[in-house]
Amino acid sequence: MKSLVKVHVMHTGEVKVDRALPFEELGEVPPVNVRGEEFQIWLPMSSYLIEHPKGRIVVDSGWHEEVRTNPLEHLGAVAHFVEYRLSPGASIREQLTSKGLSPKDIDLVIISHLDVDHISGLKLLDGAKRFYVSDIELKHVQPFKKRWYEGLPLETFEFESIPHGPYGLGKDLFGDGLVYLVFTPGHTAGQVSVLIRLESEWLLLASDVGYSERSWKELLLPGITVSQEQAIESLKWVHRFSQRDDCLAALANHDPAVQPNVYG
Repeated sequence: MKSLVKVHVMHTGEVKVDRALPFEELGEVPPVNVRGEEFQIWLPMSSYLIEHPKGRIVVDSGWHEEVRTNPLEHLGAVAHFVEYRLSPGASIREQLTSKGLSPKDIDLVIISHLDVDHISGLKLLDGAKRFYVSDIELKHVQPFKKRWYEGLPLETFEFESIPHGPYGLGKDLFGDGLVYLVFTPGHTAGQVSVLIRLESEWLLLASDVGYSERSWKELLLPGITVSQEQAIESLKWVHRFSQRDDCLAALANHDPAVQPNVYG
């Protein structure tokens, strides 16, 4: 039986950070290149295209194309905290175009959380029918982040009871049990992971619950959290779910081991 849902994993840029950002080792994460080169790491930034019988979904957007031409204006102070790289053809707009799609062909854009590396390119998706972020995430957003989504028709959703996640909260996106938004807070207040049913197996897009598979296997927190207690609970849940016989894969957004691929 063919899967009803297909998932495209795309890399929509790279970010260079101090390794204390993906793996907590200091009380505060320093800007990139403050410490020696051995403390620096380049990480991919993933976006996802989900094809569901009821519509096409994009999850997160990676870098905007302006990081190639006008990074200081686009990123503001963030430009001094990280390094950034966006290869030709790698933006979310360019990758959709390569698949014969435009933003108008996207029914829903899901924002896992409102960090710049996940929303910088949102305006490249202007024309998509809907933009979704959790109400908790938007309530706690830092004001400077509005620059990357201001003017877009952002909608919020409330968490409901679902059979998955560390707190059993999220949203069954189409009411058919094929795509769940799962409340996995800790890194940010309202972060969601995305759980997708592919025929007889599950694919878990774990956002920034952890920065690699090692994160949940060793319970390594991200360097930036709003609640360490919630972050640990979310990591534990991802680890438990990844061990299920019917879990095809659990993918961290920034894991260098995860390559572009198509599932389903």
